Amino acid sequence: MDPVIYADLRCLQDSLYQFRGIGYHVSCLLRQRHRSPCASWKLVGLVDDAFGDLPQRYSWLVDEISPVWNPTISKGGAVFIDGSPMTHSPHLTTRFMANPTFLSAAVIYDFIPLDWPGYLPSASLRADYFSKIARLRNFDLYFPTSEYSALRLAQIIGTPPAPPVVTGASVRSTLYDIMRRRPVRRSPYETERPYFFSLGGGDRRKNTEAAVAAVRELNADQGRRIGLKVVGHYDEAYRADIMQAAGHADGAGFLEFRSGVDDETLADLYSGAIATICPSHIEGFDLPVIESAVCGTPVIASTCGAHLELVTQKDALFPSSDYRSLVPILRRILLDRTWREELVREQAPMADRFHEERVGSRFWSAIAAATPTSSKMNRVRCRKPKVAFLSPYPPDQSGVAIFTQLTIEDATPHLNVDLYTDAPRPLGYQLPFRDAGKINSSVLLRNDYDGIISVIGNSHFHTPVFEFLEEYGGPCILHDSRLTHIYHHRLGTERFLEFAGSILGRSVEMDEVQAWLADRESPSLFVERVLKWAKPLIVHTAPYQALLRERYSVEAQLATFCPNVFFTEEDLTQSSRAAARERLGIKDGVFLVSTFGFVAREKKFESCIVAAEMLRGWKIPAELHFVGSAEGIDAEIARIANQYGISAHVHWGESFIDSGTYRDFLLASDAAIQLGKYGPGQASGALADCISAAMPCVVSDELALACDAPHYILTVPRRSSPLQVAEQLATIWESGKDRALNREARLHYLEFHNYRYYVQRLREILDI
Repeated sequence: MDPVIYADLRCLQDSLYQFRGIGYHVSCLLRQRHRSPCASWKLVGLVDDAFGDLPQRYSWLVDEISPVWNPTISKGGAVFIDGSPMTHSPHLTTRFMANPTFLSAAVIYDFIPLDWPGYLPSASLRADYFSKIARLRNFDLYFPTSEYSALRLAQIIGTPPAPPVVTGASVRSTLYDIMRRRPVRRSPYETERPYFFSLGGGDRRKNTEAAVAAVRELNADQGRRIGLKVVGHYDEAYRADIMQAAGHADGAGFLEFRSGVDDETLADLYSGAIATICPSHIEGFDLPVIESAVCGTPVIASTCGAHLELVTQKDALFPSSDYRSLVPILRRILLDRTWREELVREQAPMADRFHEERVGSRFWSAIAAATPTSSKMNRVRCRKPKVAFLSPYPPDQSGVAIFTQLTIEDATPHLNVDLYTDAPRPLGYQLPFRDAGKINSSVLLRNDYDGIISVIGNSHFHTPVFEFLEEYGGPCILHDSRLTHIYHHRLGTERFLEFAGSILGRSVEMDEVQAWLADRESPSLFVERVLKWAKPLIVHTAPYQALLRERYSVEAQLATFCPNVFFTEEDLTQSSRAAARERLGIKDGVFLVSTFGFVAREKKFESCIVAAEMLRGWKIPAELHFVGSAEGIDAEIARIANQYGISAHVHWGESFIDSGTYRDFLLASDAAIQLGKYGPGQASGALADCISAAMPCVVSDELALACDAPHYILTVPRRSSPLQVAEQLATIWESGKDRALNREARLHYLEFHNYRYYVQRLREILDI
């Protein structure tokens, strides 16, 4: 299995770099992967919304564009490429750099901010830069663009773990293509206005003013106008200084500024010049040197370290600090055409050496060579996968907490599991996993996990999980089909109104939100943020998977929903059930009807009460139990039960029910009702538990579909009446109470709805 490559593309998003040397070099490297030994490896481009959209010309360079900086490491291993490690905030790359299972590679350009005085004027800028230097020590592979930069790298960080591979900087193939298809141009000496060319920029260490001063003196010496065309972006202050060096007003003399040129124009400027002047005080590499050779124009360069590697003709070099030493060189090349032709021939081999195909080949061959022998890759392939779960956990009073507990218990034979949860401690004793503490991204990302899994639901227990997911993304288990409540809780009313308005494209009023919070006619599932950051997204029902595909064009992965309570055949015998009824104080002959979970209006508790009253009117001895907390709504239950004259036969509690009592009710009950508005494709833990207990249950038709319900689960329409519920309960009463009749259907359901199978699906989905 091939490794997956992750490449930081922020330098291709950032307008400061995307169409300059860094952006061109990184894009050339990525473009050449298809010609390399890594051609079959999947390449994922990592982006950051803070920098806007990736330009279209770059989007096709990768197989996938992703904002997710928390990927799972597959069995094939993973490679991380940082194409510009000294420019952008490193916090998003923490998982790649701190995790020892990633093979990491850094492209090194220069250390100019460290080496050029005044480049970092403030203490904060210097501290930031030094932190990035410290981070460089954590890479496995280094790809400097020059021997000079390789030397400075070793001087600054010490001896790297592997010898740096000097690739050179890429000259994009378009420039070569342009020059190949062009007819032979006339000599620059034969034009009416011969000129020199220099490509600089707003960075003063580029020393453009030296080229300007030298050409000005040459003009005075020759008594005629020899032009200088300069390409680059200059701020007003620097441009004014350059004009002062030129000695004339903008547009009124030999100096001509150009900016924003395309490759066709750039080729014209190079090839039409007598020579290109590269006067920089310091460079890590200097693309104009090579681009000039591609265009058949000789280079006159300063004696900075990077130039000395490229320009070996001593007569074509000058000290950057002495522009007057440049003047005789310019005079010679202006007057001595033979010397110019000699320089063109001697410098021509540079063009082939730094073609993007050659540079890309050096880069990708080194990546491919390092991977099979990497101890990191072997570690991924040989060791037991290690994962982190971010989730509520008991004693959190949540169905998701219990679901996570049971998942981890069945995962531990196959995975090394760390649990991060904000649940109150202690979590328990002799845990089959490591309690890694509260959810903390800095701790999480610095560990050697093959996967960090966020468990998301629609309650306040999930708040810290959301915060991690929305910054770093990654694998996500989504338990709820709607996330209205959690986003309202997290954002508060005002910010939620803005959030909802941004999703719906209109203003939103609070009365609408109140209806949505009651699960009535919500126009959105409010899962948009999760869909963006989840990779992969794991859901529990086929209807919800289909809904996400239809509404959002998102392909979620399906892992079946499991009961939280399981029973043996012995548990479901008549004698065992009779013992449970005795423990609960249920009298003989009573038709015990239970509804499970927190009691809420949206779960149609009124319909349950009215249906029970109808049953008793039909001489069926129904007793209705709300098995779950009715805190805050108990007075309303009492009022409705009293209104229908059934108070003595309706029972509820005001606190979260303990697991033993919950289990006894699953055994003791003759039937259950689950009428919650679970939403499109939403599973129900209570219904899954009823199925596990082989207990007949009355549910909405869409809930039965979502939960893969067997035949002993009877359905009513979603907008059912109490009469329809009562009629189905009466059918259960009339059919008798022997759960043995449901045995085969129950076992078939549990074959794929159990935690051992669920963990198997998680491993398949995550490829770990």
